Amino acid sequence: VHAKPNFVRKLGETDKVNLVEKSEKSDFLPQKVPPATAKPTKLERTKTTTVPPTAAATKQETWEESDLFKSQPASDIDALGNKRYVAPHVVYQTGKKPDEPCSITSSLTYFPESEPGETNVTSRPKNPPSNLTVVTVEGCPSFIILDWEKTDNDTTEYEVISTAKGPDGEQVSVLTTNQTHTAVENLKPESSYEFKVKPKNELGEGPPSEPVSFSTESADPRVSENVSGKDAIWTQFPFKTDSYSDCHGKQYVKRTWYRKFVGVQLCNSLRYKIYLSDSLTGKFYNIGDQSGFGEDHCQFVDSFLDGRTGRQLRSYQLPSRTGFYRALRQEPVHFGQMGGHSHINYVSWYECGMPIPGKW
Repeated sequence: VHAKPNFVRKLGETDKVNLVEKSEKSDFLPQKVPPATAKPTKLERTKTTTVPPTAAATKQETWEESDLFKSQPASDIDALGNKRYVAPHVVYQTGKKPDEPCSITSSLTYFPESEPGETNVTSRPKNPPSNLTVVTVEGCPSFIILDWEKTDNDTTEYEVISTAKGPDGEQVSVLTTNQTHTAVENLKPESSYEFKVKPKNELGEGPPSEPVSFSTESADPRVSENVSGKDAIWTQFPFKTDSYSDCHGKQYVKRTWYRKFVGVQLCNSLRYKIYLSDSLTGKFYNIGDQSGFGEDHCQFVDSFLDGRTGRQLRSYQLPSRTGFYRALRQEPVHFGQMGGHSHINYVSWYECGMPIPGKW
């Protein structure tokens, strides 16, 4: 997961996650925050650990084989009527329905993982990676997948260098992978980027690929309220969980208007486990659903969508545990027994179309 801690507020700051009680507000009003302050160029390095997607019963098509991946988007314009970016090095994954949450995990199933073989390194890599391709999902501005071809047998890993170009200067982030593809997450909508890939081994670095450019599309107003200049409202903070989760990455919290803390633990920026707690230092509990599998819990991360959730087990298939629960979107939550004989289901991950920790 490629979090950007230099852009996330620390809990010591005066506006920390709006910790003040706002009881006079409506229970589920979206949170307003002041415009983001421009940040100077900052270099961030992240090491990625690749987790192979779950194998399907039949052989999964690669993106080169699938009819969903095209050189042109199905629609030339995005949700706000702006023209989508088209270039020879850009490929669009089409077919996502407007009410379907964006999913890094689903897109990565078209990019099979390769097992790194034994490499007898004799010198640093001599040749740059070739055929660098930006794969973007139509309707999903917050991430892209970069794909390239290995051209040097001495290469054991790659540095992927992403540069956000804007009126306030450049922001550079670097991640490392041993595959010939990687997801680049937490991109801003309607923003310009440049990407390049540099081969490496224990003896040194090789020449980088030619840089490729890309501009993200507009944020979809059907997913969430898009406030211009809205800063990320999530604060990285380790919390105690009643752990039933497929996600084991970084933890973020935010204060809500309804006197609860929402906590998320990331699988990636678009798949996470959502918890609720009465206090920042107390236990964060699962959220149960009396009438489904938590699809409407995306409301807790400010998404208008009904989410994709997993693993969808009936309550009698789940251990009995205490937590917060409700039946419908907008309802207040109750606290009590879930799972077991309660007829209240809970799930281990959510995809809501909202990247967390959000826009920078």
